[in-house]
Amino acid sequence: MNDILINYSADVLARTDGMTWTQIARFFRKKSAEYKVFVPYTNTIFPSHLGNRRVGFIENLRVFSSEQQLLLLNELCNLNKNVNITPLKKLLMIHCVRKGFMLEQNNFD
Repeated sequence: MNDILINYSADVLARTDGMTWTQIARFFRKKSAEYKVFVPYTNTIFPSHLGNRRVGFIENLRVFSSEQQLLLLNELCNLNKNVNITPLKKLLMIHCVRKGFMLEQNNFD
């Protein structure tokens, strides 16, 4: 997955009114076990050396394959009710169509 989409995803999902650090850490801890991938930041106490939760979100997401990243972002869009995820969801769908990959379309406006 390209850096622009990863960064935009973090901008939307990990912003102030988005996911908390605890939610981010728990989600990636669960997915780390599910996909058997080492994720750098799974402690619910925010690592003091990170600039912000967006950075941790990006670093956690990057350890997954492109297909896994798309699945994870789609799941996060479907779970996150606090922010307007419609533009992100549309970008994910466009990216998936280009890659020939189908995602579940829950909460797609």
